[in-house]
Amino acid sequence: MAQKNDIAWQPIMYCVGAGIAGIAIGTLLVAPMVQKMKAKKLAEKNKKTAAIPTKKA
Repeated sequence: MAQKNDIAWQPIMYCVGAGIAGIAIGTLLVAPMVQKMKAKKLAEKNKKTAAIPTKKA
């Protein structure tokens, strides 16, 4: 009786599919939200620093 070198492809494909889905979700959904939050935080910081009057000599 010969040994069969059969790989269980179904769990491997589930992992690959989950990885691809994670990359797609991260690229299309999470990254734009993070950029918006960074831009909002930077705008608030710039707004606060612009409100402080500077003393000119």
